[in-house]
Amino acid sequence: MTLTQTAILVKQVILVSSIALALGLVSFIGYKVWYAYYLAHLPPVEEKPDTKFGLLPSLDFPKSNVSTSNFSYSLDTITGGLPKIGVDSGFEKIIKVYFVTQTFATLLSADRSQSLAEKFNITSQPEVLSETKYKFKDKEKTLQVNLDNGNFSYTNEATISAQPNLDSDNKLVSDFENILSNLGVLKDDLRNGRTKVTHLKTNGTETVLISLWPASIDKKSIFNTDSSKSLVSATVTGGANILENYLSLNFTYYPIETSTFATYPTKTAETAFDDLKQGKGVVVVEPDKPKVSITSVYLGYYLAENYNPYLQPIFVFEGPNFVAYADAINEQFKAGATQN
Repeated sequence: MTLTQTAILVKQVILVSSIALALGLVSFIGYKVWYAYYLAHLPPVEEKPDTKFGLLPSLDFPKSNVSTSNFSYSLDTITGGLPKIGVDSGFEKIIKVYFVTQTFATLLSADRSQSLAEKFNITSQPEVLSETKYKFKDKEKTLQVNLDNGNFSYTNEATISAQPNLDSDNKLVSDFENILSNLGVLKDDLRNGRTKVTHLKTNGTETVLISLWPASIDKKSIFNTDSSKSLVSATVTGGANILENYLSLNFTYYPIETSTFATYPTKTAETAFDDLKQGKGVVVVEPDKPKVSITSVYLGYYLAENYNPYLQPIFVFEGPNFVAYADAINEQFKAGATQN
């Protein structure tokens, strides 16, 4: 092979190699672009509920004088319809159910109940109502304590000659929190939850009802039997900074383990609304007319007065002089429900 032929061959090899390299580079870039496009357009992996708590107990809704099926309903929300699960903010397809701690009496429980009674200026010995319930009474004052969980109710039937309450709602709430702190029962989430002050008249005396709810969880408020009165509440005449001004004080609190939860599919708002119309919900604020205008629908959590091991979600339906609850989890995940 001559030198000229060798030079031609080398040029051909270089040309072919360049073309192959260019084609390989273009193919590689094309593959990367295609793969990125492929990944971007893959359908999202849908999270599935773990339902690890198994079948949940039914919600302990309060007994109502009327059924939710007694009314006719119109939807007068901002959108004119119901919220869409998995679409509208605050309405997740999968919702958390939280574990609620149950405590039990210890050898120190009786001593703690006696100490609590002394803080109410009750020095008498307790009447034993049961193994876990004590009743302390001193003249007009009565204190009942649950030894298992420390929950209690206090009443003072004495006629209290106090000046009409002129304190602001914020100060009333703050003073009530301080009273609970002095009693040794104030919890952190009660400091951060919603509050309500209702002005009343009790036996002709100006009084206020102060309510504290636990802090919201997952941006969802906690509700109980009475939508206007919490499980931690007090009726006060005069300033709330003086325990002698308290006509009643109810403290029912169950610790919610926010780090221990299971997930369940959320019922659609349409299904919950059908439940309401079929009498499967509960009316907590009864309207004075048979036709109800529903102006707001949202999710919350229900905490009953009686212990339930799980904090479960509910739909809250509101309108003028109307509040009703409906379970937010389908019956197939409830103990005792008929399985298809």
